[in-house]
Amino acid sequence: MRPKLAISLGDPTGIGPEIAAAALSLAVERADVAVFGHWPALRRALERNGNRPPVEVVDALDGPPPPGSAIAVHTGHGDRPFDAPCAAAAESQIRAVSAAVDAVLAGDCDALVTGPVSKAAIAAVHPGFKGHTEYLASRCGLGPDDVTMIFASRTLAVGLIATHVPMRRVPETVTVGRYERTLRHLLEVLAGLGKGPRPRIAVAALNPHAGEGGLLGSEEADVLAPFCVAKRGAVPAEIVGPIPADAVFRDALGGAYDGVIAAYHDQAMIPLKLAGFGRTANVTAGLPFVRTSPDHGVARDLAGTGRADPSGMRLAIDIAIDLWAARCGEERR
Repeated sequence: MRPKLAISLGDPTGIGPEIAAAALSLAVERADVAVFGHWPALRRALERNGNRPPVEVVDALDGPPPPGSAIAVHTGHGDRPFDAPCAAAAESQIRAVSAAVDAVLAGDCDALVTGPVSKAAIAAVHPGFKGHTEYLASRCGLGPDDVTMIFASRTLAVGLIATHVPMRRVPETVTVGRYERTLRHLLEVLAGLGKGPRPRIAVAALNPHAGEGGLLGSEEADVLAPFCVAKRGAVPAEIVGPIPADAVFRDALGGAYDGVIAAYHDQAMIPLKLAGFGRTANVTAGLPFVRTSPDHGVARDLAGTGRADPSGMRLAIDIAIDLWAARCGEERR
């Protein structure tokens, strides 16, 4: 059974339309596709890359797409591409995401892949917007602590305790409840990616040298070590840690672990992005539907240059479809 995949373009003045255009041929091979966003931006991106390999894109008003094509759902704001960031372009971003979420929640689409957005641009027209993760949780009637940001590849998945949180507030997020949630969601993603019956999961320490016996911080002794001990034998995984972050990611990227629980955003993202852009997909676990995204931003400096790398979008599409298939299999059983 083919899923119905919703793809939101993201920032029409960034590389979102280009990477979506380049990834559409992969998407329509495995799914029926609806692209939500600024149609003039997508049309220009298709023209610039010569629509290679070719994929037919039809307007939503023209009815259901023929096999091997995609529907484009235009979210308004004129018939010309944006030449620079502006309020209308920012509004287009949030309209695209909103319309795509509407389609998934209504059952018209099965899974969601989001292109990169400019959080600052959207927040300027919609105050309070922090990012896809928080927005999607809110749209589903969930709180920030009900979902987990996970960066997944074919070899490693990393779950974050704190996402878009100022550094001064990160220690407040180190609670048993958040580690329980993140482990639960990480296990679901690893199972969906076929990581075997007992994946090996490491817990990264918050403080340097894992607190150095309390000399450099108490979170490891107070929360992380007891959590790891409690979970050994209690969940279908091998739990190790807490391990200093500089060592755990070196070993994880070398294949020692299937998953890592990271304390905060940059603790995970710096080593993952040093390992290579586009090698992980951002997964929002805990939603009633599958959502993925590339692991990078809008990259306006690359927009229109022909140098935007679509590998992250392709991976996000592939992983979204795989997680959807795994979820359907669980429901059928």
